[in-house]
Amino acid sequence: MIQNFLNLSDEKLKEIDYMIERLEKDHPLRFTRLEKDFCEAVMEVKPEMLNFYEMVYGGQTYNLMDVVAGVANICGGGYGPTVSGNVEYVSGTKGQKELRAVGRVRRNGRTFSYIDVDVLGTDGRLVSKGSFIYYNMASREDRKG
Repeated sequence: MIQNFLNLSDEKLKEIDYMIERLEKDHPLRFTRLEKDFCEAVMEVKPEMLNFYEMVYGGQTYNLMDVVAGVANICGGGYGPTVSGNVEYVSGTKGQKELRAVGRVRRNGRTFSYIDVDVLGTDGRLVSKGSFIYYNMASREDRKG
C-alpha cells in the first residue's frame, strides 16, 4: 500500500504495510492516500460512535487524528510514540456520515516530529484540527551503528 518514496528496504516496507493493515482492521478507518509527509484516512460514522447529542464522541475523533498523525510521521521517515496531542473541536459532527482526517508533517526533527491534522466532515466543513508531537525513534536507531 505504501509507496517506496523513502527508499526503505523491502523488509521495512512489509512491516509498514502490515501495520497499516492492522490499523485498518483494529480501527474503523481506511487509508485513502499515503505520500511523503502526508496521510489521509476516512472513518465511517457509526451509531455506536455517537454521544447523547448525536455527535461523534470527542475521544473517537482524537483517536482518528492520532492514528493519522502517526502514519503521516512514518510517511515522513520517522516513527515513535505520541508525546503530546492538542485538538480543537471547531464544529459539531451531527449528521456527518464520515470524517476525513488529513495529516501533514510540519517538521521531522532529530528528536521530535511535528504533525498537523485536520478533520473534515462529509460536507467538507472543518470539524476539528490538531497538532501532535512524536518522539522520533528512527534517529536513535540510525545513531546506534
